Amino acid sequence: MNEAVNPKSTPTSEVDIEQPPKPNHWWLVARCAVVLLAVATVWVFATNWNFWTGLKAVQTTDDAYLESNVIPLSARVSGLVSDVSVNDYQTVHRNDVLVQLYDGDYKAQVAQAKAGLDRSLAQVTVLEKQRAQQEATINANAAGVVASAAGAELRKLEANRQHDLLTRGNFASQQAVDQADASNKQAAAGHVQQQAQLMAVRRALDTIDSQILVAQADVASQRAALDLAMINLDYTHIRSPVDGVVGARQVRPGQYLGIGAQVITVVSLPEVWVVANFKETQMTHVRKAQSATVEIDAFPGVVFHGHVDSWAPGSGSRFALLPPDNATGNFTKVIQRVAVKIVLDDLSSEDANALLRPGLSVIASIDTSSSDNR
Repeated sequence: MNEAVNPKSTPTSEVDIEQPPKPNHWWLVARCAVVLLAVATVWVFATNWNFWTGLKAVQTTDDAYLESNVIPLSARVSGLVSDVSVNDYQTVHRNDVLVQLYDGDYKAQVAQAKAGLDRSLAQVTVLEKQRAQQEATINANAAGVVASAAGAELRKLEANRQHDLLTRGNFASQQAVDQADASNKQAAAGHVQQQAQLMAVRRALDTIDSQILVAQADVASQRAALDLAMINLDYTHIRSPVDGVVGARQVRPGQYLGIGAQVITVVSLPEVWVVANFKETQMTHVRKAQSATVEIDAFPGVVFHGHVDSWAPGSGSRFALLPPDNATGNFTKVIQRVAVKIVLDDLSSEDANALLRPGLSVIASIDTSSSDNR
């Protein structure tokens, strides 16, 4: 009665079921490889950048400036400004008078010092004449000593002879003997007196010699005072120490200046050089005498040639007012810069005289492959 159900007889609907595509694993691997390659490339460049920078044949920096001898002139004596002989930014030469101070009182000091020197020289002359006279007196007294010695010897012999005559048989009177003894003693005393006088005049000569030494020392002192007065007189002329160009005038006629007051500044143009601050990683192959080129920012297209002269004994941070202290535990490595001095070779050109001024920014390049031995 129960009819068996035949599953094959069950109707089925044919519906197309879309299967998802299989993932492409090769594309994922390729993307990962590209990312890894990029990371590796960045890492290689980051870790070797300084090495590659140091290997470059031409090292360039724009942290560079022109330098020169900038000489501020100050007053070395005090006084009123009587004349300013230059204008602002005027070309000057060595020993040109730039500022003149009133020199009347300094001339008076020179005259006073000359008078003091003349007085001291006259005193020395007087003492030298006294010394000559004293030497003559000494010679005369020495002769007197010799004469008194001879007279004393004669009186002594006479006294002895009278004593012999009296002893032998009263051939001489007692009065003659006494007179001979008195003459002998008188001659001996005269000889002693002459010797004392000779010693006295010799001591007087020593005193005169001491006075001459004092007078000569006074002459030296007066001569030094005269030299100082003449130096101070010369200081009233403030001169340029070098050839160059002056800056702005800082004083005017009638202004009072104290010692040390700044008057004007002289720049020794065209004597300029370049101070280029290269990174320490750029200093690998930098050597003295290597050729260099300098381009001035203010004058595009103008190129000057030079060579490496020297570089600083330490990085810029070591000469800072407050050098960094890396022992505190707050260390952060920063690439240091080293100042390199580049001397220009063509300073005699018209461009150098017209364009080069200290303080201008430049771009400095050093050819580390050059082997110019200077």
